[in-house]
Amino acid sequence: MILKIILLVLATVCTMLFIVGLLKGQKYEKLIENLDASRYGMKDFLVIGFFMNDLRLFRLRGKIESDLKMQSRLIWDNIYYEYYALVTWAQFLTYALLTVCIGLILCGLINAGIVLLIVALAIMAEWNLVISNMKEAVEARKEACEIEFPNMISKLSLLIDSGMILREAWEVVAYGKDGELYELMRKTCDNMKNGASDASAIYRFGILSDSPEIKKFTSSMIQGISKGNKELSDFLMRQASEQLAHKRQLALQEGEKAAGKLIVPLGITFAGIIMIIVSAAMQSMSF
Repeated sequence: MILKIILLVLATVCTMLFIVGLLKGQKYEKLIENLDASRYGMKDFLVIGFFMNDLRLFRLRGKIESDLKMQSRLIWDNIYYEYYALVTWAQFLTYALLTVCIGLILCGLINAGIVLLIVALAIMAEWNLVISNMKEAVEARKEACEIEFPNMISKLSLLIDSGMILREAWEVVAYGKDGELYELMRKTCDNMKNGASDASAIYRFGILSDSPEIKKFTSSMIQGISKGNKELSDFLMRQASEQLAHKRQLALQEGEKAAGKLIVPLGITFAGIIMIIVSAAMQSMSF
């Protein structure tokens, strides 16, 4: 009975925090009005998370803050990264508080300890969904960029070898196809048009890709820019050959991994077949 009362008191406190956050968080409405509702579910309730972030206990800080800002910078660049890191944290706080409120109320009413376990698992799932989602997005983009990277170098090499200057060739390749890599290339074009030098814009392209291979390529490419089109063309041709060979090697490795993953289901299937045969044999012997 005492535990039930404690749980209901905690549920009341959390519910009051939710209501206060909803009321006092209205000052943050302008921060969320332009967010994509499909990406940020329950968008109107995110003001609660912003309000909670103002409280010392729930403030974004430490390693979580640095990780979120680093990942946000890779996705949204230097201008909006702090905002989107805070939005992600506010989203997690909102979901977590709502889950705790509902869980404590249910646990206090039906007195079932399993509800607390479900609440803990739900918060872990929300953490993975909200906080880890940005990291997964960065990783997925990196992989997509690395897959298309050899083709991009080949196109760039051919255009520069035909007489185009780097900036023109880069733009032709960037707008010639859709994909994560080409989207980053288009951002590079925008930076060049806004006054950034070719070297600094391409360096930024490597950073945003978050790929060691692409970073290495852009660093070498920047060194080759000052040597003229002929040197740059030769460099790109060598890189294209190396990257195509690397891509074939990765494809072989992925094939080996896929084959390894099939061992477990095949083993289970084989064990099931053996059990069926043994069961049928035992039934025939019983007759």
